[in-house]
Amino acid sequence: VNMYEVTGELSFIELAAGDEFIADGETLTIKDLSTDSIDDAEDLNIVGVILSLEYTEEESASSFPPGACGAPGGGSTTADTITGTTMHGEYNETVSGSNDGSSGGHNVESFWINMSIVDNVVVMSKAEIISMIDSDGAGLGAYSAEISVDAQAGNGGFAPGCQKTDAGEDVVYKIELVVFDYDIRPFFDLEEL
Repeated sequence: VNMYEVTGELSFIELAAGDEFIADGETLTIKDLSTDSIDDAEDLNIVGVILSLEYTEEESASSFPPGACGAPGGGSTTADTITGTTMHGEYNETVSGSNDGSSGGHNVESFWINMSIVDNVVVMSKAEIISMIDSDGAGLGAYSAEISVDAQAGNGGFAPGCQKTDAGEDVVYKIELVVFDYDIRPFFDLEEL
C-alpha cells in the first residue's frame, strides 16, 4: 500500500452509426455488434460504451381550409420522449431525453470501471487500483442498442380545424466503445520534502 497518482486517457472506437426515422411507439434495435470486428480488441482496456443521440422535431400542421391556421409552424409544439438503451452482458443502461418541442440530444453511458479514482491521489495497493480501472476483458463480446420514440402532437392554433400530427422523429445515433489507457505512478508530496 502506498500513495499513487492515477491518470489516463480515453479514446473512442465507433461500432455503429446511422440516421433513422423512428415512428411513434416504435423501437429501432441495433444488434450484431461485436468487438470481433476490431483488430486486437483483446489488447484494449474497453471500459464502457456510449450511445449518442440527436433528434429534431417532426411535427406537421394540417389545416382546412388552407391557410386557416396562419403561418407554417404556428401554434405550439409538444415535447417528445426519445429513449436509448445500451446492452452488453450484465451492463445495461437506459436514459430518456426530450426534444422540448424543437431539437435535442442526449447520451446513454455505461461504464464498468471506477472512474472516480482517475486524476486523483489514492492510498491503496497497485493491485487494488488495477482491479478498479482495468476491465480485465469485461468489454469484449457482443453489444446491442435500442432507440424508441414516444411522440406527442402540439396545438395547431386556435382556428377551428387546426391540429398537428407527430408520426415520429428522425434520430441520428452513434455507438462508441470507450478505451482507457491508464498510468499509475507513486505520488511524492513535494511540500513534505
